[in-house]
Amino acid sequence: MPEAPVLPPSAAPARFERDHARIRRLRLVDGIVRRAITGGGLLIVLAVLGIFVFVFAEAVPLLYPAVAVERPAEGARSAPGRALAVGEDEYREAGWALSATGRIRLVDFVRETVAGEEALGDLGGATLLGGGRALDQDVAAAGTSDGRVLVAGILFEPIFGDGRRQGQTVRVGWQAEFTLREKAPVSLVAVASDGERVTVAGAGEGFLAVASRRIEGMKVEVRDLSSALAGHEPVSLALAHDAGSLCVGTAAGRVLRLSLDGEGPAPREILVAGSSPVTAVAYAFGSQTILVGDAAGRVSGWQGIRSAASGGAPAFTRVREFETAPAAVTAFAPSRRNKTFLVVDRRGGVRLDLVTTARTLADVPARGEGGPAAVAPKQDGAVVVVGEGALRRLDFDSPHPEVTFGTLFTPILYEGYDRPEFVWQSTGGTDDYEPKLSLVPLVAGSLKGVLYAMLFSVPLALLAAVYTSQFAPPGMRSVVKPTVEIMAALPSVVVGFLAGLWLSPFLERHLAHVSLLVLGIPVAVLAAVAALRLLPAGLQRWFAGGREILLLGPFLAAAVAGAMLAGGGVEDAVFGGSLRAWLLAEWGVRYDPRNAVVVGFALGFAVIPVIYTVSEDAMSNVPRSLRAASEALGASRWQTAWRLVVPAASPGIFAALMLGFGRAIGETMIVVMATGNTPILDFSPFCGMRTISACIAVEMPEAPMGGTLYRVLFLAGAVLFAFAFLCNTFADLVGQRLRDRYAKW
Repeated sequence: MPEAPVLPPSAAPARFERDHARIRRLRLVDGIVRRAITGGGLLIVLAVLGIFVFVFAEAVPLLYPAVAVERPAEGARSAPGRALAVGEDEYREAGWALSATGRIRLVDFVRETVAGEEALGDLGGATLLGGGRALDQDVAAAGTSDGRVLVAGILFEPIFGDGRRQGQTVRVGWQAEFTLREKAPVSLVAVASDGERVTVAGAGEGFLAVASRRIEGMKVEVRDLSSALAGHEPVSLALAHDAGSLCVGTAAGRVLRLSLDGEGPAPREILVAGSSPVTAVAYAFGSQTILVGDAAGRVSGWQGIRSAASGGAPAFTRVREFETAPAAVTAFAPSRRNKTFLVVDRRGGVRLDLVTTARTLADVPARGEGGPAAVAPKQDGAVVVVGEGALRRLDFDSPHPEVTFGTLFTPILYEGYDRPEFVWQSTGGTDDYEPKLSLVPLVAGSLKGVLYAMLFSVPLALLAAVYTSQFAPPGMRSVVKPTVEIMAALPSVVVGFLAGLWLSPFLERHLAHVSLLVLGIPVAVLAAVAALRLLPAGLQRWFAGGREILLLGPFLAAAVAGAMLAGGGVEDAVFGGSLRAWLLAEWGVRYDPRNAVVVGFALGFAVIPVIYTVSEDAMSNVPRSLRAASEALGASRWQTAWRLVVPAASPGIFAALMLGFGRAIGETMIVVMATGNTPILDFSPFCGMRTISACIAVEMPEAPMGGTLYRVLFLAGAVLFAFAFLCNTFADLVGQRLRDRYAKW
């Protein structure tokens, strides 16, 4: 044996120094890499937490309570005597007040001065008895003691200078006069205007009349409705904003609702409010809800409800009870832009309520006897008459009154609906209806899409993973696995495009054929198994080498061909020629062309690669020694796969399912393009839906920044984020338990 070379004594220390320096460099690099990896991981965690904090912070203002602040009183903010009606402009820089003396005082709120006064028509010795204002326009009206109604339009005009608005002016733009009944005192007045036409309603002792005319015209149309009173004593009056109906509150606690559509006697509906006199009545914004206040301080909301008792026609029913005021309700002041309204009581108390949820948003302490009031056009304040003409100005901060936990997650009775429901409808054809922002249909739609996608993808992906990892020949596995993995690179927009423009029409035309195919595929698999058992032993051994797919192929092809050929005949013989019509007639199931079945196929196609790849890797990584030991003990390959490989790989399989679940619930483009994108709460596979992610994608471009819809979409994103976090946490816990359970193997 050759002897090892002997280093000279002088070379040993040098070699030791080189090795020591190399070890120090390796330790330094190792420390840098370790800290870089740790820092990168911490940055990722902080980034995820930062995203969640940002999303949640954008949604938090939805929960802020409304705030009402009273402005200091100034002398210029007083009406010339007892006020009958008040108003202010959208910038809250100018206002007006109509007094019982027949004067309209114009006020400059910025300079705290009176901008002018103007008489309301020619009284001619008569006195003013009652007044009112239109909601949508600044139009004041007053009834006289000689049977007339005097009307004036208040105009607000901006002042521009140096290319920007510098102020606001207020003036009386036009005036009109209506004679309802000669020498009959008009003590109650209501007015409505759309900017082109003005309509007034007046009532006195034993009479009721409505008159209208174009603002620019002279012809007055008067309609006597006295017969509709039928002995009732009117004490309050309200005209719908479109002048389509009229409400009369009576001293007997009744509300007479008169339809003004058409000619002749007005159809009458009597609402029984209670035993106390109805002291105030008004239409909430949109004229779909009637607000009723009585002498006992009770406030109720009435809405048209269809029922069997009403014969299918909407009958106004008491659907909401608001907080009771400490004194008789003297006035309502509905908002011009949402379902909030002011309640003013006789002691001067003022509160801001919301029609949709019947809750009080803000409450202002009483100060003097309360009178007429008006909410600012931008919902940021109000002006209220106190005592003998003093104006009380309030500031409101209530940017998101429509959003509560109840409106987001519980059924709500909305205007136009007959029962409480979960509804998402952020916008409508008109602003008269309140936004409906329930997240329940979106959450249900997300779960529905995931359910049908997983029903389609999980069996295929897992069975394919078992086959390729345990049974397929190496050559077939080397082709199948990369092919399935490449499917993950297919853009989701392409999958959604094909699902929406090809798959959806195909399923609509061949619903019966596809239904037969769903039933025929399991039959074909069972038939292939039976055929395999009938083959000679030699052929069985040849097919048992992973070539079973070659025998299954012809049976699957036969199942597809049979379903396509027999589908039309089966549909004609069993379902009367149309499976869709049969489903609707027999089961009440409506078939929408873009539905959950389409989403199940399309979204499942996108999820299959994720589940298959991770599951196949987990099964392939089970030690071969375990499989060999199982087969040596006499277990078949299928028994080994089912009872050994699958349990041993269960942590990886469960992780694959959770990854697929996360991929499905976060998918956007496929769901947007393959469904009808309708946020309905229906778990039928033949109905569409809208998921949270699709809703955010569709609604966010149209949501004003900082608005209610904008923040609700962020809240929906936070819900989706929290849901994904909980699912991942659950997956990690279950995976760890599975790893601990099978670690002894």
